[in-house]
Amino acid sequence: MLMPLHLGAAQAQPAGAVQRSFDIPAQPLGAALTAFARQTGIQFAYPASLTSGRTSPALRGSFSPEDALARLLAGSGLIYAFTGPARVTISAPVSGGGVDSAADGAIALDAIDVSGARAAADTPFETPGSTNYISAEEIERFPPQTAGALFQGTPGVISGGGNNGASIDPNIRGLQGQNRVATTIDGSQQSTSSYRGYSGIDSRTYVDPDLISGITVTKGPDGAVAGAIGGTIAMQTLDVEDILQAGERWGVRVRGGLATNSVAPVVGETAAVFGGGDGAAITNGSFALAVREENVDVIGAVVRRKTGNYFAGTQGSLTTTDYLGNEVPLSNYGHGQLVYNTSEDVTSALLKATFRPTDEQELQIGYLYYGNEFGEISPSAINAGTNVTFQIPLSSVAINQLTARYHYEPANNDLVDLKINAYLSNTDENNVFAVLGTTPELQQQSKNVGVNASNTSHFMLKDTPLDLTLGGSFTYEDAEPVSVDTWADATWWAIPADGDRTIGALFARVNWEPTPWLALAAGVEYLAYDTNFTGTTYYATDEPFSGYSGDGFSPSASITVTPLEGWQIYGQYQSGIRPPSVRETSQTRADQVFTSDLDAEQASNWEVGTNFLRDNLFMEGDKARLKLAYFDNTTNNYIGRTFTGTMSLFNYDYVRFKGFEISGRYDAGPIFTEFGFNYYTDYEACLDDGTCLDYTLPADYLTNQVPPQFTASFTAGARLFDDRVTIGGRVTYMGERLAPVVDDGSYFVVTKLWEPYTVVDAFVQWKLNENLTLDVSALNILDAYYVDALNNTDMPAPGRTITATLTGRFGSGEPLAPLPLGLRLNSEAWTGLYAGASVGYGFASIDGTTTLADGSANAIAATESANETLDGMLGGGQIGYNYQFRNGIVLGVEADFSWLAHKTTHAAIATEAQILIDNEMWQAKTDYAFDWLSTIRAKAGYALNDRLFVYGTGGVAFLRESEQRSQYIATTSGASVPNGHTTTLYFTEATGATRTGFAVGGGAEYALSDRWSLKMDYLFTGFGSESFLFPGARAGVGKSYSVRTVCRANNSTPPCPGGKTVIITQNFTGSSETVNGREASNEADLQMLKIGLNYRF
Repeated sequence: MLMPLHLGAAQAQPAGAVQRSFDIPAQPLGAALTAFARQTGIQFAYPASLTSGRTSPALRGSFSPEDALARLLAGSGLIYAFTGPARVTISAPVSGGGVDSAADGAIALDAIDVSGARAAADTPFETPGSTNYISAEEIERFPPQTAGALFQGTPGVISGGGNNGASIDPNIRGLQGQNRVATTIDGSQQSTSSYRGYSGIDSRTYVDPDLISGITVTKGPDGAVAGAIGGTIAMQTLDVEDILQAGERWGVRVRGGLATNSVAPVVGETAAVFGGGDGAAITNGSFALAVREENVDVIGAVVRRKTGNYFAGTQGSLTTTDYLGNEVPLSNYGHGQLVYNTSEDVTSALLKATFRPTDEQELQIGYLYYGNEFGEISPSAINAGTNVTFQIPLSSVAINQLTARYHYEPANNDLVDLKINAYLSNTDENNVFAVLGTTPELQQQSKNVGVNASNTSHFMLKDTPLDLTLGGSFTYEDAEPVSVDTWADATWWAIPADGDRTIGALFARVNWEPTPWLALAAGVEYLAYDTNFTGTTYYATDEPFSGYSGDGFSPSASITVTPLEGWQIYGQYQSGIRPPSVRETSQTRADQVFTSDLDAEQASNWEVGTNFLRDNLFMEGDKARLKLAYFDNTTNNYIGRTFTGTMSLFNYDYVRFKGFEISGRYDAGPIFTEFGFNYYTDYEACLDDGTCLDYTLPADYLTNQVPPQFTASFTAGARLFDDRVTIGGRVTYMGERLAPVVDDGSYFVVTKLWEPYTVVDAFVQWKLNENLTLDVSALNILDAYYVDALNNTDMPAPGRTITATLTGRFGSGEPLAPLPLGLRLNSEAWTGLYAGASVGYGFASIDGTTTLADGSANAIAATESANETLDGMLGGGQIGYNYQFRNGIVLGVEADFSWLAHKTTHAAIATEAQILIDNEMWQAKTDYAFDWLSTIRAKAGYALNDRLFVYGTGGVAFLRESEQRSQYIATTSGASVPNGHTTTLYFTEATGATRTGFAVGGGAEYALSDRWSLKMDYLFTGFGSESFLFPGARAGVGKSYSVRTVCRANNSTPPCPGGKTVIITQNFTGSSETVNGREASNEADLQMLKIGLNYRF
């Protein structure tokens, strides 16, 4: 039976019509053809069975209908023929024939480049408005040492404070922080913030670059997130298309990497060494598995990435000029010096499933986990010129994110194109805030919940296309402190956000193309908001403060002219409302007074620009892309901060940024280039009294958010040896600060400075064969010393770093076979050598007793005894040999090795004084970590058939464990409080041991093909008592102090001798002066579930 697919004749167009935009996701071929027919009006005829089991690649970009159809059918093995101006017949080629055997007029489809990333990269050059796209290919060429480096080379986008901490805080055309820029991951927000002392606030989003397949940057308030007036950073995680090769039904990607310039952090170190990190160490590994069936796609991935502290560069100025004209140091770190608090230890995981119950519907459900233990430090703790450098304890974050996306696009119904997205994100942070020589921990939690929906209807208005999109969104954000060390200075100067914010929005947008060369668009958004403060107010105001609420409308409009194919000229107006953030609704520091009449910000942006997108411009097969834009962005009621004896927020009249932006690329095949430039022509901040400033107020958050006036990036490369080798490099330039630094006497100057700098990177990619690719990158190859633009901390950037990453891709074009129970056994089915990779999750425990170093019991030492649980991800590989007997019994031996991400901390409360107990002050903290596990085991099992093998296993196990003990000491001491009332870190000791124990378990293995098999097993490993020695541990936290007594002649009360006037000084030795050491004797066990993939030789 033939399946006719058609739409009304009003939409039909000949195959040779002008290009139009397509956005058809990868899906079953029948569903893709339905979407294509609806969009083009082309009618299809083909047997219903022809598309069964076939899938199509994603089609995104601007193509002619014929070119688009060829790409949609690429790799299917089918042929098509136009039997009329808007009618196509699809068929299979004649058996045994090839291109020559196709019917007259039919086109046989060879494999062509239908990369979704390549089409997405073209989108900015056919979009009226400012957008950029960062592809996975670019991320792989220049792997970011910090998450903020993702945006290096993107014009108009910089991540603030990129080298301090592990998060990103994007600045888009001068707007940054407080939810002005929204970062989404698969549509989900995970907004959180942290107070950074005098340097202000940073907004935080955590992301693992190894799980990202592409990033779309939209500049201005017309993005997908209500309230984000600066723009949107939309990150897309891995999809099955990123793993599967053309025609494959399942596939895996295994990746491992090495890097130089990395030294493990040691808490308590204060003398940063000089030298370099030329030695290479394993820094990352990942495993991804994707499966595509007719109606279901599934992808899972796990990543482990570990980098230490880095060394600064050796070439460049160490000083800059301050606002008084004095030469001052850029940082406390010098040329080639180790920069403390820059390490990361990341574990992340992704699981997504896409269901297609019909050809017209798609539902995607996803889960994302991100965990990181990382270095960061408060900017005021290492101000340039103080010569202070020290490694503090690591901060940590754990994120769990759930997403759901639904798309319904029925055939033959132009009125329905429905999209619904929902998400839930939970972020738990433990931030170490270093101030005044102490390192309290601030624990906070934030939740983000959201749902948005839109429907696009397609109409014909007098034979011209008109699209109407209606939609709405709801978001809820809540932040609260979990616990804060009860140390007065910490709670006084670094208060976590404590409040919630709700935003609801409705919008309507219409797009009309009255002629082929003219497009008109207009829209309006209604936004309502409510924020609530749920914490404690330190300073009373006239009325109790609760929060802010309000609403408003935001119109937008644009006009686009296309004088020639591939050339657009556009003008647009955008507006938007940003409500006060949860941070702006919360107490940040105790000397803050709330402003009850704070207004929401209102963006009013104008932009004119041109796009150029043309293939075959200078030669056959080349691709030329160019975007030029002039922007005039005004933020009315911009929320700033001022100091008038106390801190408070206020509304500017407006803040304005103007400038030009250029981006483009040219790809001629053997050679390619890419470039981006941004230049600000004007900046001004005007107050309500009419005063306009070309500088920033010293106390304002804005002072550390003003970007460089000029930035530039240029990339060039070449493809050699039949495109098997690609080489290239990138030059990035950051100019001087747009606004001058001025001391107006209202507050001391806290603006972070930088000198203009140039960074050169290089890369080589070598495709070793169809399965293996080697990427080598030299980041900062000239070893420049510089402090980043928009840094919030005086920390230099990483010096020269060499990375090498090997990526293996394996898969099969055959569908996964069902379990064929009852098949005849093959006596050699499971016999032979095999090797593979595996990932899993483990649950562990440590239990034991801590004594003094000499083994004697002690009450204070006993408080450090372990009774802890650890759990986390694990990943590694295995190798083994099996022998199958004719009766189905299988005997074998296997050795495996797994990296572990199992860590926990035990804090021992100081018990030498009641005030220490009441304040829950620590006397010691012990960090436990399982680094790796290896086993050598015998296996015995039974082959149920050629496909399925079940087994039991047992053998010897080796576990590497690291322990780090931090000794604390009283901050003060005296006669009234001999042991003080608070404690702080004194020093740290580290030790480790390799435990030996046993392993028992069982599992099953299923053959996917003659060579590949999937395994799942359970293991229990047990380890006897092991001792860990900390020889430097102290008897307690008490600090030595002296008491000076003036004795009169008539005073004989001790210590006065009586009979004479004398001054007596008594010295009291604190318990922290006594070294008695610790011996921690602990037992451990670890049980785990693992899934792996084996290759049988």
